[in-house]
Amino acid sequence: MYLQTVMLLPRAERLHSCPQVMSTMYRKTVSQILGADDGLVLFCGVAVGFEKEGVPRLRTGRADMTETVSFIGV
Repeated sequence: MYLQTVMLLPRAERLHSCPQVMSTMYRKTVSQILGADDGLVLFCGVAVGFEKEGVPRLRTGRADMTETVSFIGV
């Protein structure tokens, strides 16, 4: 929920954001570029910027809620 809130904040400034979890595969390189301490763990990053107009949007399919959620006690 924290990351969701962080991603909503740029919208107030008409910016867009995109979570970058894939960067964790390159955490050592990213940590070196950012100058992060060795004791820190890169969990994810967030790209923030203006949306490029006219570019097709990639939308991935999603499983139906009945396939992924179980309601217990309802």
